[in-house]
Amino acid sequence: MSTRPPASSRSQCAAILGRLIQAHGAEVPLHEILPLAAQYNSRIWSLRKMGFVILNRTEERDGVRHSWFRLVSSPVQASSPTPPSSPPPVNSQTRSAGDATSDPAQELLPFGDPRHG
Repeated sequence: MSTRPPASSRSQCAAILGRLIQAHGAEVPLHEILPLAAQYNSRIWSLRKMGFVILNRTEERDGVRHSWFRLVSSPVQASSPTPPSSPPPVNSQTRSAGDATSDPAQELLPFGDPRHG
């Protein structure tokens, strides 16, 4: 039995991640994520499990709850040198050299702290 998620789950994760990356660190409203995955919470959980730091914010307006998601940082391969001009990753998770994978998502760089940009 395989422990990998089905292809549809992976493509839904990729679609959500693509939309979050496209926002360049800005918040993405839930109504833009809903069409990308039937179980968006599960897909965002999977992305977080892969090391992506995704924050969510909710707000109630006139009795209706609104939600937004924001990609704060992405996992960085332990073997990839960080350029000196890059800000340190916001991700509080640490990775050891043995954690590096060949997953293309691992090659994304963090957005850094949006309050300083």
